[in-house]
Amino acid sequence: MQYTLTINQHKALEWGLNAQQAMLFAFVYECPSWTKPVTTIGGVYFTLSKSKITEELPLLTDKPDTAYRLLKALEVAGLIELSSTNSITLFRLTPKATEWNRKVDGSEKYPTQRQAPGRKKIRSTSEKNPTRVGKKSEAGSEKNPTNQVTSNQVTNQGTSQDLHAAPAAPSPPAGMVVVADNGPRCAIPPDMPGPKDPACKTFKAWANYAMAYRKRYSTWPVWNAKVAGQVGQLIDRLGADVAHHVAAYYLTVNDARLINGCHGLGDLLAKAESYHTQWTTNRQMNATTARQLEQTQANVNAAHQAAEHIRNGEAKPNAFLRPNR
Repeated sequence: MQYTLTINQHKALEWGLNAQQAMLFAFVYECPSWTKPVTTIGGVYFTLSKSKITEELPLLTDKPDTAYRLLKALEVAGLIELSSTNSITLFRLTPKATEWNRKVDGSEKYPTQRQAPGRKKIRSTSEKNPTRVGKKSEAGSEKNPTNQVTSNQVTNQGTSQDLHAAPAAPSPPAGMVVVADNGPRCAIPPDMPGPKDPACKTFKAWANYAMAYRKRYSTWPVWNAKVAGQVGQLIDRLGADVAHHVAAYYLTVNDARLINGCHGLGDLLAKAESYHTQWTTNRQMNATTARQLEQTQANVNAAHQAAEHIRNGEAKPNAFLRPNR
């Protein structure tokens, strides 16, 4: 867990960051000093998984999706650039972000204290600077972490791949955006069917759907004229800003009917607005869940009806009880 955060309120207000975003950026700003660098086609990035954020900043959020949305907000603010491998989120600071702890002239706002000229240096063994104060904690314990601002300096963050090698065919988890507004966030495999031009209307939605489909079924979905039309209709109904999110989320829905149909685009299009709501609320709705809710409501209705009969004096004697003789 992160022990101390230093937030530059002046810059946070200047950049329009809210408290959550400022808190996260204060953490992200220090990450390059301890997290692993990753060399990609686009340059050097640093690893930072969503689970690492929730682990280090429990006061901020315990939901990985919220952590990712806050990272995206920092990217929109021009403070970080995001990328990803097939298993972890990558980031790097922008030139603007380096102003967080510096003045306009580039000097540090909080420089390390230097010894005044002519001041006598205190010996490290003197009483004014004792080498030992109380009982010393064991190395590596929470009282004496190896990293002064975090309790865990190990940053494998749930991935075992060689992070120094550029990924050949990344496949982000379903629900993550494969492409950003200014182009692909990861390399699109050359064997992916369908459009590959980011300027194409259906590119983002199709790329997200296709990558999530391959992750689930280990094969690419079919691309043809009918599928192209369905993707276009999906974008028209949901909007270009969210259609690609919903298309990827759809592949995570575990419903018997969808699984039997291998999550075809026709089923997505048939209830596009419903899946948009499920993506927004992060609550899946399948036939079993619907039946459970229906039965719960039926029980509530029956209880209300019985209570009404009792209030009106219409309660009937139990047919299984013998009348007194």
